[in-house]
Amino acid sequence: MHLMLWGVLVLTIASVLQSRPHPGASGVPLVISLALAGCVLSLIFSALTRDTGRSEAATAGLPLILGVSGNVLAAFQPASLTVVPVSTAVAMLFARLRPRLALLLATPLTVAVAAITAYAGPPGNAFQAAVAGALLCVVLGAVCFFVRQARLRHDHTELLLAELDDSREAQARAAAVAERSRIARDLHDILAQSLSALAVQLAGARKLAERDHVDPALHQLIVRSGELTREGLSDARRAVAALRGDDVPMADQLTSLVDRCRRDLALPITMSVTGQPRALAPEAHLAFYRGAQEALTNAARYAGSPTTVALRYTPHATVLTVSDQGRAADEDDAGGVATDSGPSPAKWTGGGNGLRGMRERIERVGGSTHAGPAGQGWTVEMEVPV
Repeated sequence: MHLMLWGVLVLTIASVLQSRPHPGASGVPLVISLALAGCVLSLIFSALTRDTGRSEAATAGLPLILGVSGNVLAAFQPASLTVVPVSTAVAMLFARLRPRLALLLATPLTVAVAAITAYAGPPGNAFQAAVAGALLCVVLGAVCFFVRQARLRHDHTELLLAELDDSREAQARAAAVAERSRIARDLHDILAQSLSALAVQLAGARKLAERDHVDPALHQLIVRSGELTREGLSDARRAVAALRGDDVPMADQLTSLVDRCRRDLALPITMSVTGQPRALAPEAHLAFYRGAQEALTNAARYAGSPTTVALRYTPHATVLTVSDQGRAADEDDAGGVATDSGPSPAKWTGGGNGLRGMRERIERVGGSTHAGPAGQGWTVEMEVPV
């Protein structure tokens, strides 16, 4: 449409300048000059602007100016091609307005150009010229009407397809939530209840051991088994909470983990939390927790040196760093761990399964992991963006 308007502009100017009377500064030539100016300005503004976001009155203004100016030229220059700007105005109305409003505004323009052409045209073919002018307006209006309707249907179809995609995504999310809820129920019913029953049995065994004054080593073994069972029960409940989407404080869980590792692994650990704490997605929380477990286990197993756990909340990410002062982080037999960019996955701890699983969990929630030597020790850093 905009390219066509520039062509109509050139054709209108050439036709008016070649016809008589020529534009001038007084009398009829002045009227022709004003009418030509109306055609030129309305065509230029229509070609340079878009109708999106404007009211119907503003959208209809330029085509009406073009149509009225074209009819004035048709009245004073019958020999010029003034039906072209009028038919263009009709086309613009049907291309940019509602069909009823476009028909209401285009009908007077079409009737006027037909009547003026019949009255002012050559006596021999005045009627044929009037019919031709009116027919050109009708044809262009009909074409633009159908083009506009096709465009609207296309936009409506795209909207429906977008809504269908959103609906499918919502259904997929709902199905995933339902499946996770089912897994959480099964995990709770099977594992959590079994561990609860085991904890009760171990508590009974501990009381029997105390009553019968069994060997202190056996008594301590029963007590520790009960503690491990309760810790496993806590882990199972944590996994169930993650599957169900429950919000769990990250710092509190890490503090409990660090305390447990200090006691069970005899590992000197310091922990720090910096930044403004924020709620994490259950999957990210579980990934951080499992990653910290793996990193602390490796630190106790292959280094045994003071270890630092740092949880940082930055404006753009949550970062968990576990660093030790290990004795042989760069030796193949002291942990067998290499950086993510290392030459061979075989240098990861125990074949790399622990760190590989850690990295896969973090990547599944959109984060990244780096594990590698830092000075004399080893550092594992996990980051999940906000």
